[in-house]
Amino acid sequence: MIAFGVDPGCLSPGLPEIPFARAFEAATEATIMRFVTPTLIWRAMRFLNLGIEGKLKKSIEGVDDFAEEVIRARKKELSLESSNDINKQRTDLLTVFMGLKDEQEQPFSDKFLRDICVNFILAGRDTSSVALSWFFWLLNQNPQVEHKILAEICRIISEREDNREKGNDFVLRPEEVKKMEYLQAALSEALRLYPSVPVDHKEVLEDDKFPDGTVVKKGTKVVYAIYAMGRMEEIWGKDCREFKPERWLKDGRFMSESAYKFTAFQWWPSVVLGQRFCLLSDEICRGLHPLPPPCSGGGKPPGGAKAGINNVYEVWAQGQTFKT
Repeated sequence: MIAFGVDPGCLSPGLPEIPFARAFEAATEATIMRFVTPTLIWRAMRFLNLGIEGKLKKSIEGVDDFAEEVIRARKKELSLESSNDINKQRTDLLTVFMGLKDEQEQPFSDKFLRDICVNFILAGRDTSSVALSWFFWLLNQNPQVEHKILAEICRIISEREDNREKGNDFVLRPEEVKKMEYLQAALSEALRLYPSVPVDHKEVLEDDKFPDGTVVKKGTKVVYAIYAMGRMEEIWGKDCREFKPERWLKDGRFMSESAYKFTAFQWWPSVVLGQRFCLLSDEICRGLHPLPPPCSGGGKPPGGAKAGINNVYEVWAQGQTFKT
């Protein structure tokens, strides 16, 4: 929804099989196999269009067909819009990029639009779902943390000048999400213990030497375990195995760690696409969770303490609001 502005229907009643989702999953699985298959073998299989490489080619075609059809339909839709419809204009990633131009002041090509949207889905689809799954599990194991998150949400909501909204649903505002220091600390702590990508690797571009004197030659693949690094005493202290969001707070404010210490989003210059967007979306997804009784006093959400924030999913990223 955020990338293309269309709902493929993956979560429709009955959980039907969606061709795009099936092709995307198959392409992802086939790509992963390249990491465990000798380069010479998978390249030969790709050339002969055999086995998993043949499946990968077919799956990519399925993903591309879906993306190209959406792009054609969106261009037709936008061409029919009048200036009076400006307030109804879509704000998904595809539409935003369609309104921009390249360095030559030319509209982006359909191939670029397709690739940027597919890359966005690839970077954030499974990683976000894995992060949220572990996050909610940790909250279930640590109710005191959930209580503090709820207290923070209720406090921020209570500061609204107009606390009335229609029905039992309400929408978190971008400026409110940015104030949720403890929630961001809890999300970061969850990613430290259970990173969405537990193991990664880099390839050496030029001969180099590590600080400890280890020499690495050009072409060497260096594997590092993000999961293990998040649980090392020499990096995080003796309480490294504890779920402790407070380690990210200083005087009640969230303090980020060095990307070389907290590597869940990798490090510069190859930082994960949409790092801030990912954290914002996870924060708002936490807000989508129904608010139970701990909201008390002046911090009760509109519609009562059990009202859920389940109407609109808004994310603020680089000056744009994406709605799903």
